[in-house]
Amino acid sequence: MKHLLVVIIFSLNATVAQASAKINHWVHSSGALVYLVEARTIPMIDLQIDWRAGSVNDPKTQLGLAAMTASMIDKGSMFNGRLISEAEVSDRLADLGAGLSFSASAERASMRLRTLSDEKKKMAAIDLASSVIKGPVFDSKVLKREQERTVSAIKEADLKPETKLSKEFDRQIYGKHPFADSPTIKTIQAIKSEDLKRFYASRYAAKGSKVTVVGDIGRLEVDQLLDRLMASIPKEPKEQQKVPDVLRFDKNKASNLIIKIPHDAQQAHISMGMPAIARKDSDYFPMLVGNYILGGGGFVSRLMQEVREKRGLAYSIYSYVAPGRQIGPFVAGMQTQKSQAELAVDVMKKTIGDFIANGPTDEDLQAAKNNLVNGFPLRIDSNRKILDNVSSIAWNDLPLDTLDQWTNQLRQVTKDQVIAAFKKNLDVNQMVTVVVGAP
Repeated sequence: MKHLLVVIIFSLNATVAQASAKINHWVHSSGALVYLVEARTIPMIDLQIDWRAGSVNDPKTQLGLAAMTASMIDKGSMFNGRLISEAEVSDRLADLGAGLSFSASAERASMRLRTLSDEKKKMAAIDLASSVIKGPVFDSKVLKREQERTVSAIKEADLKPETKLSKEFDRQIYGKHPFADSPTIKTIQAIKSEDLKRFYASRYAAKGSKVTVVGDIGRLEVDQLLDRLMASIPKEPKEQQKVPDVLRFDKNKASNLIIKIPHDAQQAHISMGMPAIARKDSDYFPMLVGNYILGGGGFVSRLMQEVREKRGLAYSIYSYVAPGRQIGPFVAGMQTQKSQAELAVDVMKKTIGDFIANGPTDEDLQAAKNNLVNGFPLRIDSNRKILDNVSSIAWNDLPLDTLDQWTNQLRQVTKDQVIAAFKKNLDVNQMVTVVVGAP
């Protein structure tokens, strides 16, 4: 029986993964861009709407405005002359076995809805979501409560060395770009209920929004659901989000900057990196494969071998590339004893520099590609993971066959491509290093 269960689960995952390769795309009558993956194996529907309503245009005096707006949408809404309270929304979701959440990142605000595909429960969940987004009240008393929670979270986080490291590293990587900004107690407290109402009314609209749907549903049904959802918000946004370009470091100016921040943490927390590539960059797959060898592959990575295995300077060390619509950074990081921080930085820098100069061995390259290809099914082994991938494809304007071509793109990466991509996009002498808890 146990073996039979394993076979059933494996078959289910394989079916979901196979279905994930087919993305149906069209423009809804409201102007929303729709991306649908039909996955009929389980009676669930996952839906995500992304708006260009991120924090990138937050006023400097009100950093956190976009995130606070998103978090307050389901905290009370006026629908057909009746107030739907936060508690009522929560109770009705529980009764339906559904989930509804709102969030905002740098470039986008998102609504996520998960519901059973049963007709009655599905329509009840959609109607509830429609009523929530129709007229959020942004009550000043609830806002005050949320501000107090956020202020407490900021105070607690700012005591942690990893928070100081992240904020300072972003400032060094992005400079004057809004991506370098983060909310403070003062900017959170400066947000008023009227500011939330104004932001919501000006940015949340149907046209240009991106809708990703994964689950037990077809195109006709999706259009019917969106007819209800999109009728609850304006047709077009009153204001357009403007995202300035992230600038690369000037290659004619070697910085090699090291920022040291005192902290009473037991260990030194270290990040090293620089702006690298955007997701649509042709170097994406060579950088992905190369980084797996350098620091993304766990115990088999170069950084782990040099820093941990050979010298015992850290329990763990990693690197990653984080591209988006804008140029994202290459980052390498670790924690080490304060007395060893300088040596650890030197070893990390030398290891990265050697890899940029010489690239991987043929054996390392083949092993990395095999691991990444074999690990691909784990990226799409649930509807929620498929939703994450497809919404990323939609947001970054990637080809619809991106998931189908993923493993082929990995297999085609050559050693020369890895070397060329790393030399083109990275320079160890330009990288910024931040050490929190420096001796």
